[in-house]
Amino acid sequence: MKRVRITKSVAIALSACVLFASCSKDDNPIVTPPDEDGVLENNATLTGDISTNTTLAKGNTYFLKGGVHVVGGAVLTIEEGVTVKSDPVDGSAAYLLIDPTSKIEAVGTAEAPIIFTSGKASPQAQDWGGIILTGKARINVTGGTALSEMGQGISYGGEDDNHSSGTLKYVRAEYTGKKSTSEKEHNGFTFEGVGAGTTVEHIAVYHGGDDGIEFFGGTVNVKYAVVYGAQDDSFDWTYGWKGKGQFWVAVQGDILADRGIEADNNGSNRSATPNSEPTLSNVTLVGSLIAQTGDDLESNPESGKTRAIKLREGTKGKLYNFVTYGFSSGVEVEHDETLANMEAGSLIFANSSVYGPKSWSFKNTAGAAFTGDKLFSAEVSNTADALIKPIFITGKYIGTTETNALDPKTLDAWFTSAKYQGAVSASDNWVAVGSWAKVD
Repeated sequence: MKRVRITKSVAIALSACVLFASCSKDDNPIVTPPDEDGVLENNATLTGDISTNTTLAKGNTYFLKGGVHVVGGAVLTIEEGVTVKSDPVDGSAAYLLIDPTSKIEAVGTAEAPIIFTSGKASPQAQDWGGIILTGKARINVTGGTALSEMGQGISYGGEDDNHSSGTLKYVRAEYTGKKSTSEKEHNGFTFEGVGAGTTVEHIAVYHGGDDGIEFFGGTVNVKYAVVYGAQDDSFDWTYGWKGKGQFWVAVQGDILADRGIEADNNGSNRSATPNSEPTLSNVTLVGSLIAQTGDDLESNPESGKTRAIKLREGTKGKLYNFVTYGFSSGVEVEHDETLANMEAGSLIFANSSVYGPKSWSFKNTAGAAFTGDKLFSAEVSNTADALIKPIFITGKYIGTTETNALDPKTLDAWFTSAKYQGAVSASDNWVAVGSWAKVD
């Protein structure tokens, strides 16, 4: 591993322990300052706090040691073709966090994506943490701010729903999900109070140990996302996420998996505002009938319990043009507040196809079967079919159907016109373009 030379000006900054290594975080920091232009040399190590504008240069390889926080208004620029690996020796949870005052500008291409991965010779899920963006958009916890779930000492949330945390384009995170404690694990990508001014397109998570992509409030929008082999939920939201999403693919593995989507408002206060209320379209979720649920083989031995979508704890939302198959259960709605949202029309699941042995489940807070109007039926152009797999799907996820589809462009100008159910049409396999996504 190469260490970057320390210039005179950088040495002065290092004496105060404020540039790249926080003295409080690491008694023996590895210091790898940038050159005069803010560019880190190939094979440099990032550790501690990044508090000055820094660039990871095109095609280079870098290493993460421990928790790396971009702070103090700094901008971390990552150019196309960069690979960032967790430190192969350090046993702590390497992760990258952007604090609410700072930004990341990570722009890869389909042919030269930015890849965050394990530094181990034989990589596997839970080898390192993940990527965390924190912002100043609204969340629905008491007081309007919260401490980052995994980013030590970082607070997020606020009143700026259009806040920008920067850009993520063509970025893949592999072998994420390392445990911080027995109760807390990193996700592939975590968005905490991230605002709609942030651009997120073409992100992928490959074999993560916990959730693939999770939203904690905020308003960030995500277009083109692939989660492959997440050991818990593929997509997850809570704390009042109100963003938009289009062209999402999730494929479960056969060892460990749980839900395609887990959707919450707030587990401590199901009526908390602002409500979780995303708008999603063109989503394909592929399940496993044999995977064991949860993210721990020792404590979760049951198989055959995977679920496509779990809507609970008071979430709202508008979900269109979904295709789900291969799960033990389809769409589940749980808790009185969530059911009330469904009846009021603020929780919509429509123009979609649910395949598998059990399409729908509606339960009140006490766990009893719901007896009111179940609005996720053929009346809103949904199709439920006991077939294990739709005939229009080839391979794992390629294929769409125009039957009963809605053009999401009619919902919001942000959406791309795509009047079909599913995420990946046979004529436009955006997942396979270049090398940006990894799907075995």
